[in-house]
Amino acid sequence: MDHQDYWAIAEADIEIQNPVTDRKLRLLDDYCDIRDGLRVLDVGCGKAWVMRQWAERFAIDGVGLDVSRRFLDAAVRQRPARGRLNFVLGPADEYEAPPASFDIVICLGAAFTLGGFVQAIDWMTAAAKPGAAIVVGDLTLKHRPVVNTHQHFPPDATEVIQVIERHGAEVSAMISASDADFERHVSHHRHATLRWARENPDHPDHDAVLDKSRADWTYYLRTVRPLLGWTIFVARKTG
Repeated sequence: MDHQDYWAIAEADIEIQNPVTDRKLRLLDDYCDIRDGLRVLDVGCGKAWVMRQWAERFAIDGVGLDVSRRFLDAAVRQRPARGRLNFVLGPADEYEAPPASFDIVICLGAAFTLGGFVQAIDWMTAAAKPGAAIVVGDLTLKHRPVVNTHQHFPPDATEVIQVIERHGAEVSAMISASDADFERHVSHHRHATLRWARENPDHPDHDAVLDKSRADWTYYLRTVRPLLGWTIFVARKTG
């Protein structure tokens, strides 16, 4: 089945598509010094909850990038009260961001769209103005396994900060998902996909949806829950 079709099912009823709460995301207002007149680039924006909230309250000029037409359609359903938002359908790494042109560059849970975490930081810092806020959220390693399983794990928070600093930005704040945040997020995916399967027993993607739902649920139980976390890092580009 198509990757985007699965996520349209799993996240049909949610606005915040990462394992954090709206209260935690509102901390970005202060950490990014959001105000009128800023240019914002949201990579892998999905339904663009953060940028839409900003545009509702501030006269920002925002650009959102995503490969899902369904998610971008959801993002444009309500015209923001103050800001101006434009959305670009297509792979993020094909978007030619003007160098040093954005005041905030944000990528929450979508570093893979730019080739991985290191490549994403490189791309984001290039698009950011000197002094701009760079906001990236991703899986992090919290506890190393006792037994070496040769499984690939994401970097821990210290390693992430080192990568960001090597790319000419200084981390000033972190926002981490709690275990309960992550549990809620993954449980919603599991519940939504199982419900869809019950309601669509004859759909050609029925078995594929169940297979991916089960695989993601198992990965959460065996790997994410005991070993991993999810953290947003906020940095300022130097210069």
